[in-house]
Amino acid sequence: MSASSHRHRPSDCDVVVLGGGPAGAAAAIALARAGVSVAIIERSRYEEPRIGETLPPSARPLLAGLGVWERFASAGHLPAPGVVSVWGEDEPFESHFIFNANGHGWHLDRQRFDAMLATAADSAGARLYRGARLRSCLPLTRGWQIELTSGAPDDRRVHRIEARLVVDATGRGAAFARQQGAKRLVVDRLVGLAGVVAPRARGRGCPTAAHNDGGGDAWTLVEACTDGWWYSALLPTGRWIAVYMTDADLLQRGRGSWRAFWQARLQETTHTRARLETLDLDAAPCAIAASSSRLDRVSGDRWFAIGDAAIARDPLSAQGLVHALASGMHAGEAAIRRLGGDAAAPDEYAARSDDLFREYTRLRAEHYAREQRWSQSDFWRRRHSPP
Repeated sequence: MSASSHRHRPSDCDVVVLGGGPAGAAAAIALARAGVSVAIIERSRYEEPRIGETLPPSARPLLAGLGVWERFASAGHLPAPGVVSVWGEDEPFESHFIFNANGHGWHLDRQRFDAMLATAADSAGARLYRGARLRSCLPLTRGWQIELTSGAPDDRRVHRIEARLVVDATGRGAAFARQQGAKRLVVDRLVGLAGVVAPRARGRGCPTAAHNDGGGDAWTLVEACTDGWWYSALLPTGRWIAVYMTDADLLQRGRGSWRAFWQARLQETTHTRARLETLDLDAAPCAIAASSSRLDRVSGDRWFAIGDAAIARDPLSAQGLVHALASGMHAGEAAIRRLGGDAAAPDEYAARSDDLFREYTRLRAEHYAREQRWSQSDFWRRRHSPP
């Protein structure tokens, strides 16, 4: 049966959210709980594995504010006691989450985390289109006409939605916002070469020589090296994520064999190499975008950009998911105000975004300035210069 025979009549809603990741789901939850009719258009079905991430304790009040804390706490994500940094000096430094008022952090199963937020949005009353593809988004006098397809590959259905506002949660691509004329302002060219590693038949990795204490495996480890830095953490599956962060032009030198390049850069470390010495790569590492960037406009009269679409942060900040949740909630509040007739809401949301990005870039510069051991290398020289 052809898709055209499954065309639905236009339906109305107040807000359409493009993207059902953490930022989009948070916005939808905030809107739906306030009685706003909202639809989420998500390309995936949340079935594919996603790269894990360490969630800091500061996420707890955000999850509570969204009404999903109990769901999250019962999901079985691994506790993360803190971060061990080898940065600016050869000896590791511990930052304990135990001193945080919100308790420990978590090593996430990202697939389960993202699906949980989407399910919570659905339970709150949002319409969730999984496995959906956006076909068009056309401006109307008082909103937008969105056409999408959903369903099985051999039985696609066409939906047309008329909405008053659009929220762009499409990630770094910011596809909708760029169609409205927004431009991406890029601070650096940081990329990650991410590998998942697993224990061999016998033995298991230790975190660092200083933390081979049985419970130390749960620590996140960050270690600087000649042309970048490493991040490694335990995943809920019992495997590990180990990511080498560098600039895109420096990574290209190893494009012919990223596995060999990843292994060679690992040999330049001390503590990360010791942690992973009894672990093997499951598959060739994959490259992921990790640059700091922002849109020059994060809102318009009838749209808002959130999460990585608005501001993409260096993973070193460890605040990517916290920012995604918070920006979704803030955009939800701004959208509610705009729906109520407050024409200043988009501009005030944009001003808040400006302030957040200025503070982020200041903290980013301070943190990179602490590492001076390889100040003549291209990677570190760039980060010691004004962006």
